[in-house]
Amino acid sequence: MELLTYEVSSHTTHQLHKVFFVNDSVGYVCGGSRYFIGIVSRTTDGGKTWTMPDSVFPKVIYAAHFFNGQEGFLGGFDSWWGYTNDSAKTVPAWTGDYQPINDIHFFNRDKGARVSGGGYAEGYIYTTTDGGNNWSRTEKLNTMRAVEWVDENTIYASGYGVIYKSTNGGHSFNPCDARGDFFVALDFVNPQVGYFVGYQGLILKTTDGGNSFRKIHKGNAPFGKRFHWEAIKFWDENTGYVAGDDGLFYRTENGGDTWQVAKQFTSANLRCIHLFTANDGIVVGDDGKIFLFKY
Repeated sequence: MELLTYEVSSHTTHQLHKVFFVNDSVGYVCGGSRYFIGIVSRTTDGGKTWTMPDSVFPKVIYAAHFFNGQEGFLGGFDSWWGYTNDSAKTVPAWTGDYQPINDIHFFNRDKGARVSGGGYAEGYIYTTTDGGNNWSRTEKLNTMRAVEWVDENTIYASGYGVIYKSTNGGHSFNPCDARGDFFVALDFVNPQVGYFVGYQGLILKTTDGGNSFRKIHKGNAPFGKRFHWEAIKFWDENTGYVAGDDGLFYRTENGGDTWQVAKQFTSANLRCIHLFTANDGIVVGDDGKIFLFKY
């Protein structure tokens, strides 16, 4: 199958770290410059056109989760954190611990989680069960980069050399028997089947809810080709995509047993993927790049 891509204008050259759709038409992209600006743009036509970016944070936005076209949460560098009910025009509240908020995910309107951390040695997992009015925080962990609340009680979070799992709605987290990379992104297609990607090339898969893990892509070897993954997204147990630095973009149709290398369509670092179907979606990255793609 041949990959077709179409670049659309984001009206910015800032890094784009997150793309999030609430339905096939309405979505958001977020990003900015680490120390100077956090921006949000909105689409209502499935990503074909985007609004001019609004500056809503004084620092870059790394994470977003929207419940509908107006209401959601944003998080970014230096713990800038905000709730919006007006399509991301709300001034955020600063949490004050200077930890970058790297990812946000809600299972439903009440149950959510976010993760933080900069560098390597300090990070946290936060959870809420009342829609974000109150948050609990773990003790200090390694830097955490990705989180997903996969069923009523189960949460996974990953980061620098670690994967954690909670089976009690975030009251406690235990380390999984998985290591070997800086796990920067994760995606579960159901409570049993999930994928974790490492910045140094490793991709792990679990089919038993985190009890065991299998390598479906080896980590970087000292003198081999270098893979730096940034994002992963699966449509179902078979079809999924990974993206990374320097325009890396791969697809699998058999649950990661083999990967098809896409013809390079950009040299920008690609940071987040959204799928509309198993065969088409959108990917965003550095230099304000937004690409619609279709197989």
